[in-house]
Amino acid sequence: MTIRVRNKKTWENEGGEFVEYVGKGSVLENPYTHGCRRKLKDQYKSYLTKLNEDSPEWKRINELKKLHETGVDLNLLCSCYPDPCHSNVISDAITGKIKPKKD
Repeated sequence: MTIRVRNKKTWENEGGEFVEYVGKGSVLENPYTHGCRRKLKDQYKSYLTKLNEDSPEWKRINELKKLHETGVDLNLLCSCYPDPCHSNVISDAITGKIKPKKD
């Protein structure tokens, strides 16, 4: 049961691996795009923790969490890796280290 962040430009799926694209155009894309990666990561973390559990983002995170808990290895695909980015925040949310806003 692992969660790996992969670079969409260099990583090749060897077949049968679960891949979740989290970049531009996906429900889990980072709405913040200007600034250093660390700042963007922190902004996304703040954004995510202010969303309710019934938001599209948290619904998808919970779906990924269920897969992860059943033993599926997850690959989060973005264009930032190996730099830390919002994919790391998503990984933390899947593992329960980051939680949605309570109503």
